Amino acid sequence: MTASVEPRGEVRALGSADADRYCNHLMRLDTPSRKMRFFEDVSEFHVLFHAGAALSDGRVVVGYVEDDEVRGACELLEVDRENHLAEAAFSVESEWRCQGIGGRLMAAMIEQARRLGVRRIEMSCLKSNLPMQALAARFTDDLRQVGETALAVLENHDEPHPA
Repeated sequence: MTASVEPRGEVRALGSADADRYCNHLMRLDTPSRKMRFFEDVSEFHVLFHAGAALSDGRVVVGYVEDDEVRGACELLEVDRENHLAEAAFSVESEWRCQGIGGRLMAAMIEQARRLGVRRIEMSCLKSNLPMQALAARFTDDLRQVGETALAVLENHDEPHPA
């Protein structure tokens, strides 16, 4: 897919029926993309295990689906319900980047978080993951460098965020 083509897929919540599609998406991530998503080189077993767990342990997984294939996703994991805190993680296959998919996933994830009552979303990425930092900067001014990691903190209020 080229950067000049407008994506025609849909952004939607993924469920257990999407487990194979989500797993296939994560398996298609190239080595640098896997490292950006998981913070290290991970085995295929790790990816398979992660995909299965993500759709069965209470996480909200929002996916960009085109032609019945997941090409990008965002996971939202509540880490502290009492304090309304969640973490988010993103993945978009390299040939599908720079088409607005990340922004669409972010907006959908924020809306899902709002429905759950999540007030604070933290997104960590490698300091070298400049595209993720640029995406986060569209939704928050709170970007921090912590060692080799960048942390974006989004305070999730009632007003909608721009995609």
